[in-house]
Amino acid sequence: MRSFVTARLTRRARFDEGERGASLVEFAIIAPLLFIMLFGIVEIGLGLRDQMTMSNAVTTGARIGSVTSTDGGSDIAILQAVEASLVGGTDIDVITRVVIYEANADGSSSGNENHYTYDPADPTCAWDPCPDPTHPSFGGYGSPSGWLPTDRDTALPTPDILGLRIEYTHEWVTTLIPFMRAPSNWQADARVRLEPNVYGT
Repeated sequence: MRSFVTARLTRRARFDEGERGASLVEFAIIAPLLFIMLFGIVEIGLGLRDQMTMSNAVTTGARIGSVTSTDGGSDIAILQAVEASLVGGTDIDVITRVVIYEANADGSSSGNENHYTYDPADPTCAWDPCPDPTHPSFGGYGSPSGWLPTDRDTALPTPDILGLRIEYTHEWVTTLIPFMRAPSNWQADARVRLEPNVYGT
């Protein structure tokens, strides 16, 4: 009787060891997939956060541009609004270029564009060129300077459409997924019609 019990326990112990071994093999197969899924979810979440932050920044900047329209300080007001929208969120250094442009009715650029890059070397006007006409280092309206504030039409019935595009780089945190190994170049875009000059002033 004792030998029967001993044999049964021995078989049970071997079976348990086999089960543990099988579980380890299964975990070794599934673990990489689980880690890739986990990191993928984190990466997509961070990417969506950056997209939403830039989308908010470009919308805010475009609204400011709609109101300031023909004012000489319109471009700097737009750029400062973009800066303020990014405080506490996405690092502004990821911006490669901001483009203020005259948009066609279909939303495409007419070719009249002002290009700016972020340059924190001068903390009083961190944009190159500096489009602030009251600043000592005023450098004109963009490079190329294709759409001066004085050229913007606010007259009814068809005031101009202002377009604002932020071009930026998204750095991926992990490199497990092949398409996430190199930085991605993304952009956020918004278009608004300039506030009409109803009173002709």
